[in-house]
Amino acid sequence: MDLQMKVLGMGAFALALSAGVPGLTIVAHAQPQQIVQDGAASAAMHNAAYDRGLADSYTSPQTMGEMLQCSALWQRWSVVVGSSQDPAFGAGLREELSAARAENRHRYWRRQARRDVREDSDVRYFEKMHGEAESWADSKAADYATGAESQVSSMMSWLATC
Repeated sequence: MDLQMKVLGMGAFALALSAGVPGLTIVAHAQPQQIVQDGAASAAMHNAAYDRGLADSYTSPQTMGEMLQCSALWQRWSVVVGSSQDPAFGAGLREELSAARAENRHRYWRRQARRDVREDSDVRYFEKMHGEAESWADSKAADYATGAESQVSSMMSWLATC
């Protein structure tokens, strides 16, 4: 198991398991004590990636689909932070990345997307877009759970945009 995988901690593995990433069940159950890592170092890595994302982000969600993607992604992040078994990870994260803020942003973007649906809009279209956003967020969460530094960076960049 590489260091990057260990840095993510149990929260990422719980997320990966819930997203159905193959092969992680065996790793997570076989050696859980090896997965827990220095939460403060992991939080610092995540904060730095989030800061880079903020610096590179020039837009915010504009369409209903983008708003639903942000909602779904913040919900996945809430699971990561909320299921972390190292309190230093959650405590070391920027306030914007806390579990409470993630839940707030999840609800905020979902409400914004619903407001974007006008009375004459087809409810089936909203549900279709919602389903696509959920699948997209599952894919991003599964990529993040691999532990690859590029995937951690990608997740933080998306969250910074949202």
